Amino acid sequence: MELNTEQAIYSVRQECAALKDQSPHPSRPQVPKLVAEQTWLRIHLLFDQLISSAIIANSNEDMDIDPLAPMRSEALADLCVFVRNATAMDPQNQTMAMSANVVDGVLATIRIMLRCEMTYAEAKQCSASAGQALSNLATNNYKLQAQLIDSELTKSPIESIFWYLLSSFNSKTQMSGLMLILNTVKNSQQFVEKVCLSEAGHMLMNRIGEMFGETVDDSDEKAMMYVILSVVIEHGYLSVLLTSDPELEMFGVLNALAVYCNENAQPSVYARVLDTTLLNALSKVLAKCHTLLQQVWQDSDTLESQNDDSDISMDSIMAAHRSLSSTASVLSSATTDMEPSFAARVLKSDIPKQIVALLGLFSKELPRIEKANQPSNTDETSPIKKLFMFKCELIQIIGNIAYKNKAAQDMFRELDGLALVLDHMRIDENHPFIREYAVVALRSLLNDNKENQAYISSMDAQNIANDYDLNQAGIQASLQSDGRVSINRNANT
Repeated sequence: MELNTEQAIYSVRQECAALKDQSPHPSRPQVPKLVAEQTWLRIHLLFDQLISSAIIANSNEDMDIDPLAPMRSEALADLCVFVRNATAMDPQNQTMAMSANVVDGVLATIRIMLRCEMTYAEAKQCSASAGQALSNLATNNYKLQAQLIDSELTKSPIESIFWYLLSSFNSKTQMSGLMLILNTVKNSQQFVEKVCLSEAGHMLMNRIGEMFGETVDDSDEKAMMYVILSVVIEHGYLSVLLTSDPELEMFGVLNALAVYCNENAQPSVYARVLDTTLLNALSKVLAKCHTLLQQVWQDSDTLESQNDDSDISMDSIMAAHRSLSSTASVLSSATTDMEPSFAARVLKSDIPKQIVALLGLFSKELPRIEKANQPSNTDETSPIKKLFMFKCELIQIIGNIAYKNKAAQDMFRELDGLALVLDHMRIDENHPFIREYAVVALRSLLNDNKENQAYISSMDAQNIANDYDLNQAGIQASLQSDGRVSINRNANT
């Protein structure tokens, strides 16, 4: 029967509404949980008729607005609610629905409704119900999950059903898409690999990372995004998403990694998750932040006013801020009490070099206020500088890496990291507690390292912080007659 009249669609709409009202549900204990085969076949036929009607209507170029679309959308929504309820109540309904090709009807409904959800409120509601139905169909359904991965991820990235769901303007539809993705990847490393290595899946996961970074509230959607990204991290595929040349706009993925490291604070976890490829990607992020900020700060006009003629947009600067914040959080967590093999991996990367380079750049560009009543130029400076108050974090990372590690101590001396840390053993009102961070880091840099102690001894006294600060680091400094400073271990520490 062709549904090309209002009366025909109304009749089908009534049948679909009756099916929905009699669908298995906890509030209807009298309704059998297992749906009869003939009912599934009837639902498939109804899907087929409604979708064919929608396709014909959408192909009519002479009709700007389809007057039957709202009623058709309501009918499809009722069918999707039936599928959602039935598959949630009894897993056997999944098998029977698939046998009746109901999945095809749900997939077609999602695509049709999402194309017109901004035009019809009924379509927006229907897309959410269809997404929920598909998610329930795929829950613990390995066969359907495999079919979706094999069929959808071989399409153009923006044509996959996963992308359709995430691109919806309806948060409920997006949530159903996230649930579908999580149900698909959470129990199968093979599926995680297929998703991350395919073009469509790679784009999909990066989109989830963007959404995670853009969502500021602690919503259910953000929690779901994090769980998906944590599965990717756990299976070792985050470096695939970041690639060998990560963009600073991927701060959402980095933020998820920072959360993961904070929630799984174990050296063995860091050593397993942060492989050589991922460490190299983090190093590239640090290098890109340095390059961008150096370019911003080399021209005071660029800093004072980000106008249309500037090569660097404020969005790029904010992306650098968020990427650096997340990367510093990851490294400050991961470098604490490192396992020997992981420590060696860190030293082989460019991370120590990039950390020192950034600290040197910040030391040059970010003003230091040593007294609370000291005049400051920061109020006259662009707020951009205030975004990058990361000195404490960088000093902490240096101290963590150098802790009981002679090779790291020597490396930081050669990179001028030791001198930079020493230079921060003074009060800085712009960085509260920076002196305390420097004290701890200096203790790690000098511990049982005669070369580093001799290096400090050879520096002019005016470059050394006062004796009290050095004593806090377990070092006793004494001024010799020639103006040099003698460095010795403090017997009381």
